[in-house]
Amino acid sequence: MAKDSIMNSEGFGISNGVSTIIALLAGFVAADVSKVPVVSAMISLLLTDPLSDSYSIYISMKDTDKDEAFKKFMGTFKTQLFIQALFLVIVVLSPSIYLSFIISCVIGLVMVLYDFNKRLKDKKEILIELSKIIGIIILVFVVNKSFL
Repeated sequence: MAKDSIMNSEGFGISNGVSTIIALLAGFVAADVSKVPVVSAMISLLLTDPLSDSYSIYISMKDTDKDEAFKKFMGTFKTQLFIQALFLVIVVLSPSIYLSFIISCVIGLVMVLYDFNKRLKDKKEILIELSKIIGIIILVFVVNKSFL
């Protein structure tokens, strides 16, 4: 098995970064929260989420190849940090949380679709994986809406 087939850092970073932030925004939209707590939560998540995810990947791989594990750590960290920073900018510049959620969903799904199209060859598999991410977002929104 080739080392690159073990894990795709960029793919993981895009999928995880998009699904995490959009699910977070879905929860905030469902809770009808003002912009300040949303920006605050996103700033705290900006470094902690990419760092913890990347470190977990590093730890899980370091027994096999430390150099490859570090490359995956850096690739995942940079991709997730960029993705989450992009969504933070969208939220800060948007006039409302609802609008930033809609814009983030569109941009996020386009990024995920781009990544899936680049890595997955079967169109049916792309649709299945995309529907899973959409399902996560809907689930978070419904759960938050039902508890509020």
